[in-house]
Amino acid sequence: MEVRAIALPVLVLALSLGCAFETHSLSPGGRGSDGGGLEPGTGDAGVDDGGLNTTPDAGIEEPECTAGTERTACPGTSCHPVWLVCTSMEVASRGICESCFADSNCAEPNHRCVMMTHAGKPYPDDTTGFCLQVTTEEGADCVQPFIVTLDGRKSMSGGQEQSYCGIYEELATCEAVHAFHSADACPSGRDDECPRGGLCRGIAAQGNRTEYRCTYACIDASECSSQWIHVACAGYCGG
Repeated sequence: MEVRAIALPVLVLALSLGCAFETHSLSPGGRGSDGGGLEPGTGDAGVDDGGLNTTPDAGIEEPECTAGTERTACPGTSCHPVWLVCTSMEVASRGICESCFADSNCAEPNHRCVMMTHAGKPYPDDTTGFCLQVTTEEGADCVQPFIVTLDGRKSMSGGQEQSYCGIYEELATCEAVHAFHSADACPSGRDDECPRGGLCRGIAAQGNRTEYRCTYACIDASECSSQWIHVACAGYCGG
């Protein structure tokens, strides 16, 4: 009888404490198991969608353009195939080995906008390409100085993998090739006065004075020459 007299008040006390705890945990702002302190519809997105906002105004924007809408969405300019926005680069305005964003930038027939590399990395980045001529794997129709066949490349605008007439990407860049053939000067004799991949060398003699010009590394004269001129290669074009 004495044990039962003690147990009864203890049981009543335990039940009253349990009710008080349960009431507190479900009160507004508490951290009970139903909502974790968040009220569905006000502070979270409920449990059905994992917390993701699936309403139409979730911040997802429609593309400004696509390859199919380029002509109407970007009159006279190209649609960037990665960003899907109109660029300021005009259609059919870029020559061989000149930078581009889309195939439509290339002026010459059978040329595509192809991503290139230098020193093992995308050059200048992975969203810019250069207009290169489509060729066979043997590169029989490639013309100097773009006589290096680049196999298995897709253009920036997509499509199948093809071979292109290019350059030795480890040795030079398209800008360096153009700087040499444009006879760009580097008066101080420093390589950093030339485009990336270019070299500054004394290759233009003017009387007793040597003028420094931008050039690039080469293996054979065919990488330096064009259909109009023959240029020697002694480690670099014009050397």
